[in-house]
Amino acid sequence: MAKLVALPKRARKFKAGDSAPEELATATHVQGIFMPIVHERPAVELVKITDEMRAFNAYAKLRLERTKRRHAGARMKRAEEK
Repeated sequence: MAKLVALPKRARKFKAGDSAPEELATATHVQGIFMPIVHERPAVELVKITDEMRAFNAYAKLRLERTKRRHAGARMKRAEEK
């Protein structure tokens, strides 16, 4: 942050927070590749769809697990009381 030079939006009109004209004169731009963008492709695994996978109802499973998580505290409390 100490090396940061805030350029004004308009060359002749300076506002609070902009760098001084002396700092602007000595400022240099970064040349070349600064931080190259690396596009990593995720590994894709192809799998044959089985009858078991077709029969699986993901929405029903999610709802069931959500309900279990929601009522877990009350069920634990009821088990402790017994």
